[in-house]
Amino acid sequence: MVSQKFSITRRVEFHETDAAGLMHFSNFYRWMEVCEHEWFRALRLPMMSTTPAGLRFGWPRREASCAFLRPLRCGDVVRITGAIVDAGQASLAFEFVFEKDRAGKWTEVARGRMTTVHVRQDSTGRMEAEPMPEAVRAALASNAR
Repeated sequence: MVSQKFSITRRVEFHETDAAGLMHFSNFYRWMEVCEHEWFRALRLPMMSTTPAGLRFGWPRREASCAFLRPLRCGDVVRITGAIVDAGQASLAFEFVFEKDRAGKWTEVARGRMTTVHVRQDSTGRMEAEPMPEAVRAALASNAR
């Protein structure tokens, strides 16, 4: 499953910038999550689900980091490419590369990492790691995008 990739393209909106006119750092984390969710959606996989018995399943983050190399400004077009770099029994580790379109050439502006864990949450709110569903593993393994 390692090395599977998925990309989305976004444009930096005014509301995503700070007082200096740069994209606020927190939005890089949001965009990593958007890329992950769009990837799951493209594979027709749920990010969250609930059983009739009230058990909920989801993918909370265990850790996230991002290195910022170049600034982004309002109107910049950005390609975010996610790659699965490790898959455990119940976890996925992603790497995200952010590239800015500079006159038709993609230039890396940031690189982030995120580890998620597949969990089961009972009706009291208690969460425990749960093995990744085979359907998720199979869909990600067959993803050639």
